[in-house]
Amino acid sequence: MNAAQKRTWFNFAISFATLVISAAVIAYIRQNEINIYDMSKITRFRILSLFMTIPLILIVIIQWRWKKVKVYDERDKLIDRKANAIGMVGAFIFLGGAGWFLCVTTRMGSIRASFIVMPLVYLACFVWILVSSVAALIQYGRGGKENE
Repeated sequence: MNAAQKRTWFNFAISFATLVISAAVIAYIRQNEINIYDMSKITRFRILSLFMTIPLILIVIIQWRWKKVKVYDERDKLIDRKANAIGMVGAFIFLGGAGWFLCVTTRMGSIRASFIVMPLVYLACFVWILVSSVAALIQYGRGGKENE
């Protein structure tokens, strides 16, 4: 396993864990009917935003270390380019589906747009990383043992 594959596995693990934890938090909030839109409790958002930056910082560190180590070849670059394109399509599909879901399940004017835009963009970032990691791992899997 080369350095690019290790980076892809780390990105996959971080983004998958982030999306699972986010889904669990959203399910908990919806199940217990917690009013997260109350502006008198803005400290919740600040604390949550601090914890939300940890996965992004981990991914930035992984990307920085991977660029520092020049052990990748043209095949790794090609796989990364194709995987990013597929990840971008996955993120746009996620954003479209999330927008449709919000239009169908919520009343008009019940949610302020500022509360929805940032979490959706944040989650779309991790969907992009997850889909591109899966696409890259599939492409690496097709190569066989002799191309490692």
